[in-house]
Amino acid sequence: MNAAEFVQHTTIRIETEIPNGISTGTGFFLSLKNNKEDHTHVPVIVTNKHVVKNAIRGKLRFSIKDSEGNPINGQYFDLIIDNFESVWIKHPENDVDLCILPIANIHREIQKASKDLFYTMLTVEDIPSKNEMEMEISRIEDITVVGYPDGIWDAYNNMPITRRGITATPIQMNFENKPRFLIDTAIYGGSSGSPVFVFNQGSYSKPDGGLYAGTRLKLVGVVYAVAQHKVTGELEIVDIPAAKTPIANTLIPNNLGVVIHAKKLLDFEKIL
Repeated sequence: MNAAEFVQHTTIRIETEIPNGISTGTGFFLSLKNNKEDHTHVPVIVTNKHVVKNAIRGKLRFSIKDSEGNPINGQYFDLIIDNFESVWIKHPENDVDLCILPIANIHREIQKASKDLFYTMLTVEDIPSKNEMEMEISRIEDITVVGYPDGIWDAYNNMPITRRGITATPIQMNFENKPRFLIDTAIYGGSSGSPVFVFNQGSYSKPDGGLYAGTRLKLVGVVYAVAQHKVTGELEIVDIPAAKTPIANTLIPNNLGVVIHAKKLLDFEKIL
């Protein structure tokens, strides 16, 4: 499997039943607390708190793999979970819109039903360290966003939509003194929880101006909101609507997405 195929299978569509209808969002697979000595880890799905907020019931659609480990197109397993919001572990900081769902027990129960799941999993090693941020990541970078914008996806093959953009503020900095940065790409409902990558194939440049051969894949953040202007000119951060609800027409879209720094995912290792 090449890096592009790997990226496309890191996500999962999240559909929730809420009091006023159905909403959708994006989750992705991440391995936490990796212990290389005893080969243990905690596999989780990551998304935003607001994706699962007030969810009465949730549906996760997993792809199925064949005996050779390849995904079977057109075959999937829908896992329905009642009291959906309650099964997620929320980030302890109120203004960090992240939550995780440990899936080891879920995976075992599904396997008992003779279903072998297919997905690819990111690890904390895919999150750039402070040194990598300064030495490997430029202040202006192309970015890749993977998810289910506006409910659009390849339902038959259970595949997400992949989009490209560019950083609008440096990843290395906290936009408005909060652990987030902006990206210049259109973000729609259903994109909440989408992983944001610095992903290059063939070659890439570094801050030193050099051009390097190879593939680079780094998880740099998680989409959670959009930045829009009021008619008065002020910038406002607005949660991405998971359901198809209208946004007040006093807000002016400007194609800016708001992304939580991936390093905030490391906080979950302290509470697992």
